[in-house]
Amino acid sequence: MSISASTILYLTVFTLTCLFTYKADKKIDTKKRQGIFYSFLAIFIPSLLAGMRADTVGRDVLMYAIRTFDLANTSTLAETFELTTEPFGYTLLAYITSLFADDAGAFLFTSEVMVIAPIYLIAYKYRATTPMWQTMCAYMFLFYNNSFNVMKQSVSAVFVMLFYIYMKEKKPRKMVACFLVAFSFHFSAVFGLVFIFVSMFLNGKSNKETKITFVVVCLLVILNLKHICRLLLALSLMPEKYAKNIEAVFSMDTTVYLRIVGFNTHVFFDWAYRLMLIIIPLYCIRKTKLEVDVHVKFLPVLGFIFYTYVLLFFKTIYGIRISLYCDMFTLLLIPLITKTFRRRKIEDKLRVNAGYIAFMGAYWFVWVMIYGWSGSNHYIFR
Repeated sequence: MSISASTILYLTVFTLTCLFTYKADKKIDTKKRQGIFYSFLAIFIPSLLAGMRADTVGRDVLMYAIRTFDLANTSTLAETFELTTEPFGYTLLAYITSLFADDAGAFLFTSEVMVIAPIYLIAYKYRATTPMWQTMCAYMFLFYNNSFNVMKQSVSAVFVMLFYIYMKEKKPRKMVACFLVAFSFHFSAVFGLVFIFVSMFLNGKSNKETKITFVVVCLLVILNLKHICRLLLALSLMPEKYAKNIEAVFSMDTTVYLRIVGFNTHVFFDWAYRLMLIIIPLYCIRKTKLEVDVHVKFLPVLGFIFYTYVLLFFKTIYGIRISLYCDMFTLLLIPLITKTFRRRKIEDKLRVNAGYIAFMGAYWFVWVMIYGWSGSNHYIFR
């Protein structure tokens, strides 16, 4: 499909997802069955599109998704785990899916369900402050196409986010379950936990001297990240399969995937827009004096700092794979922009919501559809 046809297809799915989410939000308390039905559609439709895509839509699909499913589809459970190098949770999902379907499209479908269902649950939990459709809209524009490529880590990131929410709700069993799922899909879930605890410490009640010492230690760790990662590999505390990823970031080889050589317009656009996706909501929150979870405000900033550090010092955008654990929290931050505008009339609501959609849509159209990030700008059916 052409970019224009692909754009229409994606926007149609985005619209239907937001529409059914909106209807579910309105019905879930009064007419529960209707609310559940609309919720099913809101999750099913974008997951179906993900499952109907060709193996070339999303750069990593052929790298590990198809290979893992084909292995699971032709082997016993024990053989699958013995022969694969993929994480436990992802391999198990592939095997379970293979019991019910022979086509890898089913696995692409269930992989997306594992991402979008937790996002929908998060939208439901925050619906008292943010309409559910706005949270889902933010996901569709900012992370949906990326989940076509970064499949394992997308699952991991949303479950780390759920981990934090259950931590706030003081539900330790669900916290542990969420982290185990996150870790079983991607080892880097550990970084997600580190980011959360760093945010909690810096925004906690410790004295200023302790916080300064902690920041200094963190900076020293970051400056020596290359040596620390290689030490972890040497001590077998990090899976060997991540050796290539570590070299891709730290080797400075200009031929490595995602290495930046000279000034890159695409990357600068992404960096500048990511900055706006943080600064504008934070400015709106401060202007209107909204009471917002401090970690929801701080974690996206922390992720942006990490992403910028890796970008500047190692000339690669690979840091986005780790900062994703913080970036996901923008789903709760960005909708707060709409709180700064008066919406007394229907015209005001339409204007504010249109501006909200356009703000994220501009990023999606340029970064995904024009620049081709995630390799899903040309949609192809199976």
